[in-house]
Amino acid sequence: MTTTIGGETSMDFLPPGPHLPRSTTGREPQYLLVTLLGDYWSGRREKIPSSALVDLLAEFGVTESSARQAMRRLTNRRMLEQAKSGRTTFYGIPEHMSESTVARRRRVLRFGLEFTDWDEHWTVVSFSIPEKDRDVRRLLRNGLRDLKFGLLNDAIWVSPHHRVEQATALLEELDVTDASVMRAQILERPGREQSFIDVFDLRELEREYRDFIARHEPMVEKVIAGRVAPSEALVLRTEVMSEWLQFRQVDPTLPSQLLPEDWPRRRAREVAYHIYDELGTTAEGRFRQIIGNVDRSLASLASHHTSRDA
Repeated sequence: MTTTIGGETSMDFLPPGPHLPRSTTGREPQYLLVTLLGDYWSGRREKIPSSALVDLLAEFGVTESSARQAMRRLTNRRMLEQAKSGRTTFYGIPEHMSESTVARRRRVLRFGLEFTDWDEHWTVVSFSIPEKDRDVRRLLRNGLRDLKFGLLNDAIWVSPHHRVEQATALLEELDVTDASVMRAQILERPGREQSFIDVFDLRELEREYRDFIARHEPMVEKVIAGRVAPSEALVLRTEVMSEWLQFRQVDPTLPSQLLPEDWPRRRAREVAYHIYDELGTTAEGRFRQIIGNVDRSLASLASHHTSRDA
């Protein structure tokens, strides 16, 4: 494999625009449980009785059988740790899941901040894969999409971020040898009808950001005024933040100078974190109450995080 790192070249392409699919999670019990423990039980090694976790998920309309199935599946995936005392089963966060929690939380909470220090170079990946290896080509394309690369043409993908190491690792993992990875400056020809950033299909992303704002901004005033009940606060805080973070899966986080002046991500982020931050104490109180109804000694150990932790 020919890999060029740090090279500065100029390229001129007219890109088509691929579709960037949204990731959805809804109220999937496994996702909810991991999210709730990450929000209110982060860093704790103490285990929580399974009945308390059942009650916690019931706040979101999850049945007892679905809740217990989620715990078993998360344990099988090593995302939860199980223990027993008599007839009571307990679950907690495994040590290996806690080791990088702080760094991971900061990365998550920083999503949506403006990308203003761009050096005007792109990570460019080009490759040639024969038709007989089309399964490898499919896996490579999916991997590049996961890394937020946009498709410039049939086999050239680009990202404004420094993704040379990640792209190189992906090519090596799939044993793609006829490929190149470099940092390059890409020039647009004046007078084009189509902009280079159309490669990322921002129209659908913009529509989804504006839809998020329209649905959740009306709640901000009510939240700030403290007119949200504890049970509602726990559900609303979790669901709004879960929906907001789905944008991480599809937003290529382009440099601010490439985006329209009225790009709605900043406003969507403000809406999300107004709700998340303002409801933190109330939602934590509801979490404590649910856990405390089963084991009062554990209730005081709960905590919550805000966007300031980023």
